[in-house]
Amino acid sequence: MSKIIERLNKLGQTERQGFGFGARATSVKVPVILIGMTIKNANDAKDVKADLFILGTGSNGATQSTTVKNAEMWGVSVSGGSVNAIDAAVDAGADFVVIDGESAPGAALRDDDTAKGFVVTADVTEDRSKAIDAGLFDFIILNGLELSFPLNVATIFDIQEQLARYSSHIFLEVTEIPDQVNLELLRDMGISVLIYECGSISNEDLGSLRMNIDLLEPKKQKSSAGPTIPQTNESVAQDDEANHDHDHDVENHWE
Repeated sequence: MSKIIERLNKLGQTERQGFGFGARATSVKVPVILIGMTIKNANDAKDVKADLFILGTGSNGATQSTTVKNAEMWGVSVSGGSVNAIDAAVDAGADFVVIDGESAPGAALRDDDTAKGFVVTADVTEDRSKAIDAGLFDFIILNGLELSFPLNVATIFDIQEQLARYSSHIFLEVTEIPDQVNLELLRDMGISVLIYECGSISNEDLGSLRMNIDLLEPKKQKSSAGPTIPQTNESVAQDDEANHDHDHDVENHWE
């Protein structure tokens, strides 16, 4: 299993680390929402405190195969090129592949140990969204670059319309920094990762965002039990009659 899928499956959970001989076990809380960065070059990730990095495409939309050093999780985008370029990126340490457009090589969808993501446009048809959601991808990237915080109800509905089409983890591309209330809204809608373009936000804003995300608790699950419907006099009478008949049958059985 790829690192990113393992991390996504543990969002909001507490994991224990350090179970080796002589190692001290520690508890680490996995954030409810991760922070991702798109980078043009591998060196752009230096000193950037993000959870994951997406290395942009090179010439002709091919993947870049330069290792993103000092990054726990990183992957590559692909919109063209050949399968050889994808293999080179995976060999260099890429944990996931993001398909950015339908012109990417079909080999990018091979069933291997790398996670797969797909960049979805807002004008995708319903039939196409069903094909995208058929199990080929581990996560979907939605375009939220025009989102403005704080969110209003109409914007929430717009996001929910897209979310309703997909069952995979959802990454949302944004440009602004949501406050605590809007982070809670994004969490409740099911956003797993916020993606920014590297350099578009300051380290100070990034640190504030990280701090606010760390304050988030996992989404509270609503109870599935339905409301209790009070019995009418007629239904109570029917229950009493049924119980009386049952008792009468039992008496006849023992006579």
